[in-house]
Amino acid sequence: MKTLDMHITDIVHNSIRGKASSIKIELVDSVIDNLISISISDNGCGIDKETLEAINKSFYSSRKERKTGMGLALLKFNANLTGGEFVIDSTPKKGTTVKATFGKDHIDRQPLGNVAECIASFVCQYQEINFVFHYKNDVGEFTIDSDSVREVFDGFEINSAAVINSLIEFINQNIT
Repeated sequence: MKTLDMHITDIVHNSIRGKASSIKIELVDSVIDNLISISISDNGCGIDKETLEAINKSFYSSRKERKTGMGLALLKFNANLTGGEFVIDSTPKKGTTVKATFGKDHIDRQPLGNVAECIASFVCQYQEINFVFHYKNDVGEFTIDSDSVREVFDGFEINSAAVINSLIEFINQNIT
């Protein structure tokens, strides 16, 4: 994964496979604190203690079609590479939180990528899931959620190109 938005996409897809009906994505981008922090929390099926241990030790995958999972291991590797941290916490039948921090000015930190496109695609594609995106930087904060998007675009096809592009533009204006 070449950009941080790809890590977000991977973790959110894990949440979707875990039957989450609510997913919160938090992104902190601070020059002052020299960090980028990504936190993704869901109310999905959760992960038992043994599986959490396996995830933290190896390239674990719960998928049947392949035995190796790279997403969490790569996120952990990339966070640690920049002097950051990786934490995963989960309770069966309650949900999971994955958090990774990165040294913002570290030479090996991956670029953010297209976060607005990432968030907009989830909000518009998975309409049965409530997504909350919270962004914070040194000058302010911004939050958007699926319910608000559906309210604003009531009467429009939410997964149309026009709505997706408007949402991408709106998110970009608020995170730059």
